[in-house]
Amino acid sequence: MGSIEGTGLEGGTDTRNTSRMISIAAALAGCGFIVLAIARIVAGEPGFISTLVIGGVISLLTIWVNQKGHEKLAGILLTCALAGIALFLMLSSEGTHDAALLTFPGILVLASLTLRRRVYVVIAAAIVLMPALVGILEIKKVIVTPYSSSTDLLGLIDITVILIMTGAAVELMTKTLEESSSRARASEARFRLLFNSSSESIAVFGSMRPDGGAEKIIEVNDIACKQLGYTHEELLHMRPADIVHPESRQALIGVLSTLRTEGHAVCESMHLTKGGKSIPVELSIQLFDMDGKPAIIANARDITERKRADGLIRAALREKEILLREIHHRVKNNMQVISSLLNLQASKTQDPVTKAILEESRQRVRSIAIIHEKLYNSENLANIDFAVYLKSLADELCKSFGRPEISCVLDLEAIPFEVDKAIPAGLIVNELLTNSLRHAFPPGSKGTVWVHLRSIGDQNVELVVRDDGVGFPAGTDISSATTMGLAIVRTLVEQMRGTLTMDTSHGTSCTIRFKLEKKPDIPSVSSCE
Repeated sequence: MGSIEGTGLEGGTDTRNTSRMISIAAALAGCGFIVLAIARIVAGEPGFISTLVIGGVISLLTIWVNQKGHEKLAGILLTCALAGIALFLMLSSEGTHDAALLTFPGILVLASLTLRRRVYVVIAAAIVLMPALVGILEIKKVIVTPYSSSTDLLGLIDITVILIMTGAAVELMTKTLEESSSRARASEARFRLLFNSSSESIAVFGSMRPDGGAEKIIEVNDIACKQLGYTHEELLHMRPADIVHPESRQALIGVLSTLRTEGHAVCESMHLTKGGKSIPVELSIQLFDMDGKPAIIANARDITERKRADGLIRAALREKEILLREIHHRVKNNMQVISSLLNLQASKTQDPVTKAILEESRQRVRSIAIIHEKLYNSENLANIDFAVYLKSLADELCKSFGRPEISCVLDLEAIPFEVDKAIPAGLIVNELLTNSLRHAFPPGSKGTVWVHLRSIGDQNVELVVRDDGVGFPAGTDISSATTMGLAIVRTLVEQMRGTLTMDTSHGTSCTIRFKLEKKPDIPSVSSCE
């Protein structure tokens, strides 16, 4: 991930490095003053202890100012204090060479971090030349103090060489730091451009609590500010719970608690704007490591329009469902009217053949009406549980024929049928079952009729109607039989693109195989509300 300034991800590299270097320089200077003071006390030369104590206090003050975020002010304060104290000691005591060794490297570091390039070069040159110049002035007796003595030339050379090496090291360190800071700023600029160019709201949350929640908001992009109505500064002083709708908070905490194991989660939630408006969002939440602690980055996509469209679709589907239910109800009623008319017509005729034809037509209409009745009472208006339908159809046919000595055994697998398959399959069973009940068993004889329904893989279905009755007369060519019932069955099987197999070796058995159309699955919607 790229950097975000001030978040602790990577941004603010140059600021943090400068602050760290100033603290180190102040600590080193403070330690130097303390060492010098202790050395003078041990040596029995208490002079300048007050000056060294002042230097130590200024070093501590610099560290405090630096911790308050005023890096530049702290650097200038310590640079001036060190330079002044070092110069005073150098002009006043032979021990100033030690002071130069302890303070001048710190001055070079601070000057490189806080001052302009040209000023830093002048100060660095003065620091390098100052010990040699003072030493020469002391040797020539130009500078004479109560504490002055001859300065060893080799010591002067040592100090000068050390300062030159220190200056070179500081210069190299400064260039390296500038290059690192420049790269960090360029990387941060690129990342922030991407961060704020996103069309989705992005927020970075702090380390996670044991319950899975996030501690605070660390960073947000411009879209998040615009979407929620808060300023960037306001959001950085808020907690994640402050922008989540109260109704979604508990569920969202449950989703966040799974991040420790899953590392990623996608769900729907509700955000609350500054003005109190609720915004439905789709959250894509990712767990990542930040400074050795778990943190969260969340992308929030405003799905207000999608929710509105979903609402319109649901309303349209509801209207369609009501319409379909009403259609099934009306079709069922119309079928019952037709069935009643056929029954009335049959009661008016005395011709047994005509009566039988009307009764068969009435039962066919009734078998279709039962399908629409089941669909009307079903929650699923597209499919019908064909096993439940066959049970109702078989019960009605057995009652209508009034043959209690004939048993009807149903072995039915619960298989959903669409209307375009249920109606022809229902008519087929109606014809075959009617044929068995009417012709397979002579008056007074007992018998059994079986109806089997099962799936045989790859959306194929097998439907069997068989009986243990007398069967077809000997010599009957079943394939060319022209009875109305068999003609209807063959036509319906062809319509369903199925196959029909008949066996009359032991009673009569009719097996129909056909394939159901597989409809594509509708994806479900995940929500954390």
